[in-house]
Amino acid sequence: MRAIASLALLGLAALAHAAPTYRPRVNYQLNCQGCHLADGSGETGRVPSLRRTLVAFSLLPAGRNYVIRVPGVSESSLSDADTASLLNWMVHKLSDVPVPRGFIPYTPAEVTHFRHRPLNDVAATRAHLLRLIGNQAVSPARAIASRNTTRSPM
Repeated sequence: MRAIASLALLGLAALAHAAPTYRPRVNYQLNCQGCHLADGSGETGRVPSLRRTLVAFSLLPAGRNYVIRVPGVSESSLSDADTASLLNWMVHKLSDVPVPRGFIPYTPAEVTHFRHRPLNDVAATRAHLLRLIGNQAVSPARAIASRNTTRSPM
């Protein structure tokens, strides 16, 4: 009986530390808005804007890898499923760039695969991606084909 009571207490303690599940909008307000602001515009010189880059990053394998591995995402207490839902919500609600018809939503499995490998240099990775996006037209069809055939080294 004592063992069962101990297991029950451990289960309750685990539940107490688990992040509650909310709708993506609320998760954004609770976990991202403090730095990225209500509209995703960020804070110049401190926190990057999501408005013009999130869709472009999300069309490239290396960009998706980056988005999932930035500290605010990789270190959040949200579940992988809630994180995927939040990222998809952000792509659709906080971007100045239209979401292409062939956009592939983030999945919990994708988040699980990348989020626990921290980025060594967030700023350098972002700068590399911005150069890549600036040097290439990121068409939805090309990005989707690339995503299906390549793995990012980042």
